[in-house]
Amino acid sequence: MSKRRQSTATTSTLARVNQTAILEVLRSSGALSRQQLGAATGLSPATVNRLTAALIDEGVVVPAGQEPSTGGRPSILLRYSGGSRLVAAMQLHADRASGVLVDFDGKIVFRRDTVFAPAPISPDRSPERAARDQEQQLALIMDLFDQLIATAASMGAPCLAVGVAVPGVVQFPEGSVGRMPEFGWNDVPLGRLFRERTDIPIVVENDANALAFGELHRGAGKGLSSLVALFLDRGFGAGIITNGELHRGARAEAGEVGYLLMDRSALNRSYNEYGDLEDRIGSVALTKQALERGIPIPEKGVVTAEDIFALAASGNDAAREIADEILDMVSIAIAALVIVLDPELVVVGSSFLGSAETAIPAIQRRLTGRIIRVPRVEAATFREDAVLLGAAELAATEVNDFAYLAY
Repeated sequence: MSKRRQSTATTSTLARVNQTAILEVLRSSGALSRQQLGAATGLSPATVNRLTAALIDEGVVVPAGQEPSTGGRPSILLRYSGGSRLVAAMQLHADRASGVLVDFDGKIVFRRDTVFAPAPISPDRSPERAARDQEQQLALIMDLFDQLIATAASMGAPCLAVGVAVPGVVQFPEGSVGRMPEFGWNDVPLGRLFRERTDIPIVVENDANALAFGELHRGAGKGLSSLVALFLDRGFGAGIITNGELHRGARAEAGEVGYLLMDRSALNRSYNEYGDLEDRIGSVALTKQALERGIPIPEKGVVTAEDIFALAASGNDAAREIADEILDMVSIAIAALVIVLDPELVVVGSSFLGSAETAIPAIQRRLTGRIIRVPRVEAATFREDAVLLGAAELAATEVNDFAYLAY
């Protein structure tokens, strides 16, 4: 971590900023005295004393012995105790739910996945079958939720909050999920269902928003005030940060880029489950294209962008053509977002970015000369865990009203 002096403020209204600065210094430098903290942050002795007292009461900072005496009264050393505090994070995928416990040093200390029984979503699925499938999936999700909380308790560090990332539009702060086409769900009060099982804080958030929040606070966007995070899994969405905050829009639908209209032909069609862009590069569309072009379908029965890029890398010409089409469409989506939002950074968080070394330059080449300015484009810092760690960061923010997971 950089040794530069942390940006601070000394008014009571910015106590949150100053507490974060103290924690950043303790994380990077180890145990320090209050005097050393003042020198490192630029805060006054009175401010350091007041804020460290509050952090000790919360258990975030603990005494760590004394400085060697030089003749006067020895100073008490303080250290950050992030490793003894845990939050849980969950990410819902179409075929599974992933769960982790994360300590306040940003270390994943426990991981478990729950795989859903195959339940193909088809237009002719009866309402009764859809209700049964949803009930079974919810039971598995709630069981994983309970396991995470129980595991934290068994480790002697009770879970302080839970962040849940979902592939759908979420009403904030209640956590109701409007529509999740990958699941075939509509209007699920997910936040309420979790809160009925525990009294700890629960945050339910769109997966692309969770990715954007994590990248802003602990990833490639740290220190910035604006970014866009794209997340391509079986669907396609974007998380938007403006003025240092998540931008959800009037109905929490900001960033639903799967509904971008890609050309005039889109005006002749009507979209219910998926938008025009997602109907071209989402898993349903890719599976259809794979069948038409003779590309082998994996055992799971669905082709994702990750599958296409893996096949392309292995020399499959048909997959390489589709991979180029995906990059074209992703680049067009980024161009639209950049022109409207003018972000400082674009983060791409997708499973196919195992080949980020080639995918990111390919996106930049497509954008160069076609928009006013090509911003910095980077792969998600934590790759496969980026959404989960973003959800953990959201949970940590609920605990003390400021983020201090250290990755």
